[in-house]
Amino acid sequence: MKVLKTATLSILYVLLFTIGVGAQDKVLKEPVNTVINNYLALKNTLITADGDAAEIKAKTLLNSVSAIPKAGLSTDVTDLVAKLAYDSRHISEVNKVPHQREHFASLSYNLYTLVKKLRINNTVLYRQYCTMTKNYFLSESDKGRDPYMGMANCTKVTETLPAFR
Repeated sequence: MKVLKTATLSILYVLLFTIGVGAQDKVLKEPVNTVINNYLALKNTLITADGDAAEIKAKTLLNSVSAIPKAGLSTDVTDLVAKLAYDSRHISEVNKVPHQREHFASLSYNLYTLVKKLRINNTVLYRQYCTMTKNYFLSESDKGRDPYMGMANCTKVTETLPAFR
């Protein structure tokens, strides 16, 4: 009888944990996808090398990163969100494109890590590598210009992150 109780409790804990994770995914899905969209807007602005516009886009990105609910997140996810906020803040505080692009490289790595871990992105994302600067970034397209040099045809897709709906 004791073994049956223990097994039943174990099953209940697994079910509750699974339900909790699904509920957390629902809570995180919208804010994380807002962050992704704002990141892509910043990326597209850095392609044009407009430091003033990138500063504004980074402020929008920072606001969306700050809106991610922190309660119940694992330590590694909380750390990634903090790193996203750090780089977004630095990009939003300066209009010098070279400095913005430096922080964008770190921002790109941390967002990639978050997206890969959570698997709740609404759209397909392409992890691209800029062969000129040796930096990665995420893109909504498998073609286009890179945000580090603004050049076309110097990137290659290294990974495709599928959409999870």
